[in-house]
Amino acid sequence: MSRVNVVQTAMGLFQAGKPDDAKAALRKHLARAPGDVAALKLLGALHGELHEDEESLAVMQRAVAVAPKDAEARFMLGNIATIVRRYRVGAEAYEKTVALQPTNLQAYDGLAKCLVSLGEFDRAMAWYERAISLAPGNTDTYHQMGTTLALLGRVQEGMAAARRGLALRPDDPALLEFVVYYQNFMDDVDPRRHREEHAALGRGVAARIGAGGGFRNRMDPEKPLRVAFLSADYYFHACAFFLQGPLREFDRSRLLPFLYAHPTKRDEYTELMKGLGEWRDVSGMKPWEIRAQAERDGIDVMIDCAGWTDRLNMECCALRLAPVQATYLGYPNTTGVPGVDYRIIDAQTDPPGSEDQCTERLARLEECFLCFEPPVGAPRQQGEPPCCAPGPGGEPRPVTFGTFNRMMKVGDRALETWARVLREVPGSRLLIKIQIAAEEVAPSFIAKFERLGVSRDRIITSEWAKKPGEHFPMYRRMDIALDSFPYNGTTTTCEALWSGVPVVALAGRTHRARVGVSLLHAIGAPELVAKSEDDYVRIAAGLAGDRARLREYHATLRGRMERSPLMDAKGFARRFEALVRGMWREACGRLGP
Repeated sequence: MSRVNVVQTAMGLFQAGKPDDAKAALRKHLARAPGDVAALKLLGALHGELHEDEESLAVMQRAVAVAPKDAEARFMLGNIATIVRRYRVGAEAYEKTVALQPTNLQAYDGLAKCLVSLGEFDRAMAWYERAISLAPGNTDTYHQMGTTLALLGRVQEGMAAARRGLALRPDDPALLEFVVYYQNFMDDVDPRRHREEHAALGRGVAARIGAGGGFRNRMDPEKPLRVAFLSADYYFHACAFFLQGPLREFDRSRLLPFLYAHPTKRDEYTELMKGLGEWRDVSGMKPWEIRAQAERDGIDVMIDCAGWTDRLNMECCALRLAPVQATYLGYPNTTGVPGVDYRIIDAQTDPPGSEDQCTERLARLEECFLCFEPPVGAPRQQGEPPCCAPGPGGEPRPVTFGTFNRMMKVGDRALETWARVLREVPGSRLLIKIQIAAEEVAPSFIAKFERLGVSRDRIITSEWAKKPGEHFPMYRRMDIALDSFPYNGTTTTCEALWSGVPVVALAGRTHRARVGVSLLHAIGAPELVAKSEDDYVRIAAGLAGDRARLREYHATLRGRMERSPLMDAKGFARRFEALVRGMWREACGRLGP
């Protein structure tokens, strides 16, 4: 069989759902023709598609050995090396790619990211600048550079990179989204100006996507409602954790849930979620196709669960999939999209007076706007605070504060406040869990604490857990959790409380800065909410100095949480049904029968 036929046959087998047969055909061919780089590249790609990353890496290393001047093979090697965190291998592969193919801007991005991961920050930024000099009008590079900086916690620098691109193309959708989205992670952003920027972005997407026609729904205010939840996060993801309880408990005679899913990943949680509603896989569909599906299903209310974390969701909202549309859960701000009627929150996250911060009408749930259910397999770990266990010589152990939030959520004011807490509690330490490899972020993060008077030996870094749920035991290494601001934790706060760890939170003035307020009020621990940064230091330091109180929190928090509205799935489902019913009744009065 010729090389072309072998490649076509293998592709056909893979597409027919026979990946093992496809790989076997390629391996058999390569035993006879070990230098066939096309077959090697396909075999490496198939291993990659199947998440057989180490196998893919080995195959791509063979490919570049037999065809050292094949730019595509070099680029593919860089990609897979990055996935398996062989950053030096990746950097070398990408650098040789750009030598062979100087206009491959994706290779510049890959190279810069690998160099950042190796701690070579200045070289990384130089490669981005070289890519910009090659194609100054290509705004993708500004976006990539900005995103890399933001993921390192350097949000202000990332914003500056994005604005450089916008100076060239003021209407670039991706850069406009970047600027709007990443301001959520910045201190001192004017919420009303931020609302107007969201509104401009929303009007832009509405102008691009167009408008749908009318609906044929029966506008009966008391009929059973068909409600769609549109999300890409139906897998082991925070949004799934907060949706599964309500979906399970909805009264199907009142509210029939449809799960409009376009998951970016699929795992055992995807299978679990499929059983919690009428499943509709809309992956790969265009907004008009999703709207047609919604018309066939007779969707009355569509609930976006992503906001500006997912452009497809926003395009669907602009097109309008149902007579009533709301946004909920996945984004801590207004969408600005004209087609979104309501934003579902609570009175703690968005107290009266917050209405001018968003373009949607605020729909406040009674109690907390979240309903937490621990991930499947989460250990039921609770016990003594680590600082209460005797040290090796019987001496008291130091207090360990902790935060498992993404570093992007930690603003400069939060860092300064945490440093004050550590200075106030002699010998205390801070445990952080880095989303990117610890070697990528830890040095610059620790340096910030050193500038604030905290020695580096008091900052403990823990690598990101690679498998779902692996991080839960880490919560038992901390005595007190420190919530981030200006962007509060959500899942991390719930997980800490579930593990018996008290969380100190600061009450801000926007939704993203008040989620901690809602969660702590929901479980009956408002005393852990600080009104100011001084108050935050006082609460954290006071708790660190009261071992008896710490023991009480660690022993009782889980029970308090389990008995609270935060974990009352049935009660939450009834409240959510009533809220959606109110939206529908209002639409019936407005739109008529």
